[in-house]
Amino acid sequence: MSLTLLAQGLLAAPEGEEEGFVAPTVEHSFFFDRIGDGTVIASVKAMVLLILGVIILCAFFLAASRKAAMKPGKLQFAGESLYGFIRNGIAIEILGKHGKAWAGFLATLFLFIFIQNIWGIVPVAQLPVTSHFAIPVLLALVVWVLYMYVGIRKHGFFGFFKMMCYIPGIPPAMHILLIPIEFLSNIVLRPFTLAVRLFANMFAGHMLITIAGFGAIYLWTSGGVTNFLLGILPAVGGIGLVFFELLICGLQAYVFTLLAAIYLESSLADEH
Repeated sequence: MSLTLLAQGLLAAPEGEEEGFVAPTVEHSFFFDRIGDGTVIASVKAMVLLILGVIILCAFFLAASRKAAMKPGKLQFAGESLYGFIRNGIAIEILGKHGKAWAGFLATLFLFIFIQNIWGIVPVAQLPVTSHFAIPVLLALVVWVLYMYVGIRKHGFFGFFKMMCYIPGIPPAMHILLIPIEFLSNIVLRPFTLAVRLFANMFAGHMLITIAGFGAIYLWTSGGVTNFLLGILPAVGGIGLVFFELLICGLQAYVFTLLAAIYLESSLADEH
């Protein structure tokens, strides 16, 4: 939440009402903008940060690989370390022999999500792009399309769906119950849960920081020594939440990438 919007939340009041504190809404907290006649609601700031994040990611890897050498410089070392962390810790660990082929995609996915998450605690920006549901949905759909594509390419259309939905070695009558459950779990719900997990964590974290910030400023502007002292509590809590959110930013990027690798591995596996 920017200081400008915090001040607007404290001072603005609906038309016809007295000036005073106005609690933050979701539109204020996540920078929604009404476009045209107001029927379209978007976030210009989120789109600007999204594009800026892509530029930063591309510029970082281009700069890190521009003067590649056997004895890496600091930037090359940073790039290789980040790539190696995902390649060795996720791609090869989960996908095995297929890991190196998917390491580039998974490393890019991880860093892209991390950058879009970290905007939430960057001064002035202060908006996690992944707290807008459309972004996690798009990322989840990309993973789901790849997951379906590589599975169908390797096993064939019917072979892939049989592997995903049919469990061998159980009584035939159980298939009536288990095939729909497996189809729902492995085909339908995977992109949904992948998107909701990332969105919900980033949305909730940003709202907590916003509430702590508004609470501190409200108490400090209410007057009185007691209110001023009480305002220290949400202020300190807000600082703690920022550091906690930094951990969540990295953790959610890691979990999303890890699950993407697990889904790809299940498509490339020889058996269910």
